[in-house]
Amino acid sequence: MKKEILVIASDNIGLGFKQIDYPDIEYLQFPIIINEQEFRESETYTARWLIEKYTKENIVARTTSIVKGDLIEIVEKNKDKYDLIVHVVMSSIMSAACFAIAEDVKKTYENIIPIINIDTRQVIAGVGVILLRIIDFIKENKDPDEIISLSKEIVDTTCSYLVIPDLKYLYKGGRIGKAKALMGSALRIIPLVGLLGDDDSGLITPVGKGRTFKQVNSLLISIIKDKLKEYSIEKAKIINIVSMDDNPEAVADLKEKLENSVPCEKIITGEPHLVGSVYLGPKSYNLSISYK
Repeated sequence: MKKEILVIASDNIGLGFKQIDYPDIEYLQFPIIINEQEFRESETYTARWLIEKYTKENIVARTTSIVKGDLIEIVEKNKDKYDLIVHVVMSSIMSAACFAIAEDVKKTYENIIPIINIDTRQVIAGVGVILLRIIDFIKENKDPDEIISLSKEIVDTTCSYLVIPDLKYLYKGGRIGKAKALMGSALRIIPLVGLLGDDDSGLITPVGKGRTFKQVNSLLISIIKDKLKEYSIEKAKIINIVSMDDNPEAVADLKEKLENSVPCEKIITGEPHLVGSVYLGPKSYNLSISYK
């Protein structure tokens, strides 16, 4: 018998909500804090709004975890309508609090409705890529055990690469240490960092660097091609590119290089959300790829 499955995600997925072709989905909002004031994404408070604020003002923004009450409200509203809930959660390493909240809610409702929490071990575009793959599994009528098993495989073979000219935003947000934050500014280079599914640490890791965005893009293409060879696959599944819309030449160069040299079933231009822009900052962009 086909199960009716609700998917829960958050607004840190690096995708526009209209890009997700699944009707039974609910979204949580991540609050962000600026000068002790809380903001949530809206028509006013967008990624572009925060990037402009970063450019014009010396502010520090940070995120907090998802709100447990918001998650409970979604579950309460839907517990009698569905047979199963699949919650696609950002990296438990990057936000232990978010995953702990998800697990606590799962335990609370264990005798009411089963909940599967998928630890994507990703942020931004990487969460979105894994979300799309899981939705494909659900559409194929995979049972809960298959969803768990297949999700683990795609988590292990999904990588995110972040081109971030100034790592101070990751540092101020508590995502990397000061030494890594100094890597780009001290040497006047453009760092390329990654969240790699096959890296057991689950941490943001330096991957490379370049003097120009074109150099960094070429390095990124080389890394992706090497990974395809390592996995012995001819074509990747999905690539999602998310930018802050303030570095169009660099992003256009990356897309051209991808189209010319990286076989992929689907290349998506995602959309930035307020929460994702907290850590990326101006001129940055994020490519996430599901290899298998």
